[in-house]
Amino acid sequence: MKISAIIMASGLSKRMGENKLLLDFNGKKLYQWTFDMIEKVGFYDVILVSSYEEILNDAKKRGFKAIFNDKNEVGKSASIKYGVLNCDKDSAMMFFVADQPLLTLETVNKLIEAYKKNEYVTYPRTEKRRGAPVIFSNEFREGLLALEFDQGGMLLVKDNDKNEVYIDDIKELWDVDTYRNLEELEDARK
Repeated sequence: MKISAIIMASGLSKRMGENKLLLDFNGKKLYQWTFDMIEKVGFYDVILVSSYEEILNDAKKRGFKAIFNDKNEVGKSASIKYGVLNCDKDSAMMFFVADQPLLTLETVNKLIEAYKKNEYVTYPRTEKRRGAPVIFSNEFREGLLALEFDQGGMLLVKDNDKNEVYIDDIKELWDVDTYRNLEELEDARK
């Protein structure tokens, strides 16, 4: 079974005023936590979609497919489309965000195992919320390619079967949108 990792790293970081993915988090740039973890999984391939040269260059050095997103102002649908168009048509797609540094390899492996048992849309959740990464089968390709603006793939899930993989620590689902979020993540990591 083929599963491709698609890392979305094209956000504009409007609330922060600078590229949050290049900020330091415990000795590494924020996005590098995602890259390092994904390298340990053994995906069929890894596709990085970004508008930022430094991140694209790092991806290339690691052997990822580095896809330049020249439409990041459109919203996350542009990154999703570039990712889908650059992965094998027979491959399932596991979408990651690049600002979720507390996500663990254990959780990613649990998601993959759940998907292998039932090829439904698969994502992590806690008692309070669902999160990323999310796995879609190749049957969702056309729906993902039809998304617009800031629409995400979960829009397609409503009436479909799904695997909700419960995790204990909600902090794994935290991402960074503000400096306060970054401070909360640093406190949680201690």
